[in-house]
Order: sequence, then C-alpha cells, then structure tokens
Amino acid sequence: MDEGSPSRMLDPDLFDRGDIFCFDTQPYLGELFETVRARKKPLTVVVGAGVSMNSSLPSWRELIDRMTNEIENSSTKMIALRDSSDLMRKAEIVLQILKDGGGDLEDHEFIRRALYSDSHVTPGVLAESIARLVCANRKYARKRARLLTTNFDEILEAALSAYFAEDEVKSFSLELGGSSAWTDWDRFLRRIGVMHLHGLVRQQGDPGEPIVLTESQFLKYGAQVREVISNALEGACTIFIGLGMSDPNLVGPLYATAEERPPRFSLVVPPGVDGVTTTEAARYAINSARYLEDKLGLRPIFLKSYSQLNQVISDLALAVVEPRRYRPDVQSDASLVYRRRLTRALDDCYAGVGCEKTVEIPTGQAAEELTTRLHRALEIENGPLPVLRELALRYGHPLGGAGENFGLFLWLRSRELEDRRHRYILNLVGTSVYAHREDWSLRHHVKISRETEFAAAQAVFTGIVQATNLTPTPIAQIWRGIFAMPILMSGIGSDRMIGAGPADVLTVGAITLNSTFVITTNGEPVPPGDLSLISKLDSVDKNLLLESLDKAAQYAIHPS
Repeated sequence: MDEGSPSRMLDPDLFDRGDIFCFDTQPYLGELFETVRARKKPLTVVVGAGVSMNSSLPSWRELIDRMTNEIENSSTKMIALRDSSDLMRKAEIVLQILKDGGGDLEDHEFIRRALYSDSHVTPGVLAESIARLVCANRKYARKRARLLTTNFDEILEAALSAYFAEDEVKSFSLELGGSSAWTDWDRFLRRIGVMHLHGLVRQQGDPGEPIVLTESQFLKYGAQVREVISNALEGACTIFIGLGMSDPNLVGPLYATAEERPPRFSLVVPPGVDGVTTTEAARYAINSARYLEDKLGLRPIFLKSYSQLNQVISDLALAVVEPRRYRPDVQSDASLVYRRRLTRALDDCYAGVGCEKTVEIPTGQAAEELTTRLHRALEIENGPLPVLRELALRYGHPLGGAGENFGLFLWLRSRELEDRRHRYILNLVGTSVYAHREDWSLRHHVKISRETEFAAAQAVFTGIVQATNLTPTPIAQIWRGIFAMPILMSGIGSDRMIGAGPADVLTVGAITLNSTFVITTNGEPVPPGDLSLISKLDSVDKNLLLESLDKAAQYAIHPS
C-alpha cells in the first residue's frame, strides 16, 4: 500500500471483541478468499516452523536448545544455554562445540537427534489443511499450487500422502539442479513437490542438502534461497504460514517487488509476551506489522489462535471447491461463509445436547440425559474405556476401583454474539460424572486464549491435544490430570470431498478425558503408581485413544 495511506489491517481495538474470522473486520481476509476463490492466479504457499510445531516438533529456538543440551561439559552447556546471541550465530557456536567434543557426526545428524524425539511423527491439523488446500487447487481447480518450506522435516509430505499417490509426492532441496527439477516436477498437476529451502533432514535416510541452519550457511546459500523464492512468488497469490517474517532471505524478494502490490498474505497469531495481556501483545503485533504492509507490500491477517489460523486454511480449500457458495453476498442458508456455517453448526450441537434456542447450558432433565449419554459414550464400541482397558492389559496398568478412573467433560464454542460476531469462549455443557440442575452451578464461559489454565481452551487455542495436571480443589477433589482434544465437525454445509476427506470441517469445541492419576511429570519426580496410563502411551497408542475420544464426542452430541 502507499506509504501514509490508511491501513487495511485489523483494528487493534477489535482483536479482543468476538471472533475475528470476519471479512468486515479484516478486509485483507476478504481479499485473500476472493483471490483464492476466483482461481485466476496460481497459488504459492510458504511454510515455516509454526506448522512443524503444530505437529509436536520443536521450534527453531527449541531445536537449538535441544542441540545445546547435547554438550557434554556441564559448564560449557550452562554458558551456551544462557547465550542470548542471534539464533543463527548460536547454532554456529553450538555445532562447533559439539564437533570439537569428539562427536564424529555431520550437521544433519546432530539436527536429526534434536528434531525427532518421537519415532512416530504424524502431521498436525495445520499440515493436513495445507495439503487439502494444495490438492483442491491442483486436482479440482486445475491450477498450479506450489509448496516451499524452511523446515527440515517431512511433515508436509506425510500430509500430502493422504491426497496424492506415494509416487506423486517428492521432496526437493537446493542441491545441484534441485530448483529446476522441482519446477519440472510441478508442471504436472497430478504431482506435487515440496521445496525445502534450508535442506531436508529425514528421520531415516540421507539428507537433502545443503543444510542451512548456521550463520555461515545462511551467508553461503542465501542468494540461492532468495532466487528460488523470487521465482515462486512471481505472478502468484502467495500465503505465508507459520513464519516470523524476519528472515532476510524472505524479506529481500518481498521488498524488491513491493511496489507491484501482488496478492501476498501472511497469517499471524500474535505471540505471547510475559507480563503483558493478550490484548496489549496483539496491539503491539498489529502496529508492528505496518512495516510489512508499507515496505514489503504484505497483507497481514491476524487470528486469535492457531486453531483459527487452521480454520482459515481449511476454509480456503472449501472456497476452491465450492466457489459459488463460499461468497459473502450469498445470504441464504446455502452460504458456506465461515460465520454462517459456524452458527448452523453450533445451533445443531446445542440442540443435540438438549438446549433450547439461545440457551447454552442444559439443565434439569436435559442435563441428566446428557450426563447419561456422556457416561455411555465412555463405553461405546471402540470408545475410550474399551480402548484404555485393552491398552492397560498391554502396559500392565491398573484401571477401575482403586486403580485409575476417568470422566468425560464436553465443551462447546459459545453461540452468543458480540458485535455481531461469536464470542471466543467455551462453555462446559456437561460431564459423565455429575449433572447440574441449575446453570449457575456449572462453571462456563472459559475464554479461549494463550494464557488460559483450562486444558479444553488450550486445545482449542493450539488446535492440538493438550495434557496437563490438576491440583485437586474442594469442588474437584478427585481429578489429577486432563487429556483434551478439539472437536471437529464435518459436512455442516457441504458434502463435497477433497480426496477421501470432507472439504467442510469446523472446530466446534473440545472434549476432555479427566483422570484420577497424574498425566504429565513436568520434569518432576512422580511415584510410578501415581502416573496415568495416558502418560505411558507411545504415539501410535495415543492416536488410538484420540480416535476413541472423537467417537465419544460425536456420540454425545449426535447419538443417532
């Protein structure tokens, strides 16, 4: 935009007032959807560490901290951990110390050990939504969509495998001929290549080089990275996801073409700041982004949470396959615009748990019926308790009686409006262990925010599973741990499919599995007899439990 002209970014005063997934509140959000929905330009998606973090992998800072903890000399390790140098410089120092310490390993081997703490890494919802958007463009709209990432992992490739055949997905790096090979591969719309700008570190197998982590590596390969980015941006609608937008290799190509005002958008969740409210941190982030808008021609879009950021990407894919119905000017029930679909979905969910129109907490007989249904949901076929009993036998863990016991708690997004937008809070609508005859006796209206102490709200904020401990209180004496996951509903307004999955997906709340045992150690000693079975599960078994919780949530809301 022209310097000095009014900003089209979100007004900071509106950040904390209702849902901001709204075209009226954020003009750039409307521009993004209109550009993608119109399908006139190819799409370029540039992905950063935020997408890997959504898949339970470390951030760049956490990666370097993990590498630092590999230093054997305790004094050197302490100094390195306290080193506040720029991360590229710190990576340079830490790698050199590790090599000097006798570690006969190459850079990618040190990175691999720090990057993959779990042998079974699965894509998070962000990676899955990005894959769905790419598939919608390439296979349904027949438009080119390109993927670039600064991440070392293969999370994107794993997510893409749900929409493309194994031999249609390929990884590329900047090694000799890599850029031109990526371009050639992407010419065929049935295939997709992922360009790893900083190299590729596989869990097993050879790396995709060059690896770009340290300051000297950024200096050595920066010109190549900038050239690849510049070529990918040309003539495209570009979306930056999970990036801090401070990497000079990203900023350079943007600055060079800023005056042309191409459609380039960044999706941003304002970072938290210790000792500062979310509202003030958001105000600072929005005001700071004026530089990106003025000097780089970028159009920043702000979201309240990572779950909401994922919803934007998911809805973009829906807009690609339903371009006539995903329009703000469609006023009927046929409209697929997010706010209208969410209203219909929440009305459906609240009706399902026994609430009359405008009521948010079931009481009396409706509350008792929901409690009974949640209790049954624990025991349905392939539900939480059958799955946990089978796992308990395998892990030798006591369940029931004097052993570990569980309860289900159901939370839904509020359907109350604030400034004509849904309030960004959760309501606890029912539990499997007790029913409330009066709505004042059941705590509700929990804010979805970064600083929330409630696991259900944390799950909706992050968009991923949360596990936390509880300190027993007079009103919750038995619960010591909570395992929380978001509830997703599909097919609310459209029955279109992308690949084998639904195009229409909405986050409507969360379900928590409360335990009488401690779920996470938090690095502190916990007697083995106090540890929950959940804390012992590997990632494969944990996924079985997650599937069972999803079944329980769907049954509780729609038992038919």
